[in-house]
Amino acid sequence: MQPSSSPCQQNSKAGLPGDDTASFIDELILSGPGPGRFLRSVLNELANEQDERWLTLILSDKDTINWLKSSGISRHRLLVLNSSVQTDSLQLTCKALASGTSHTVVSWINSLDSNALSELESAARSGQCQGLAVRNREINQEYCANV
Repeated sequence: MQPSSSPCQQNSKAGLPGDDTASFIDELILSGPGPGRFLRSVLNELANEQDERWLTLILSDKDTINWLKSSGISRHRLLVLNSSVQTDSLQLTCKALASGTSHTVVSWINSLDSNALSELESAARSGQCQGLAVRNREINQEYCANV
């Protein structure tokens, strides 16, 4: 893939003036099989932001989609995008971050290497929004064992 074809890299020159070291992407590693109460409270807080932009959730599996439907999270200014393939999830996250239409983009990305993290940071900087990459500890351990 050519660098210019990546949505994460297309807008990487835009950003906050003089703020090249600020992180726009946070990571959350869940210890159990499901999202749980902690993530529910974080998403509720984000869903109630006073920002006029969206809270965007990028989901990649049916369990998370079902959990979201039953979680009671406020759906006001909530945009849910579905992705079926991990690579698509990363690219979709980059597009959502760079678009500038979201105050926060939350994505379930199970493996996040330094290149992908750098792309996400550039896209978030470009769109002036925060990103939250959610992973499951079990998947993370499998990934680390194979590296």
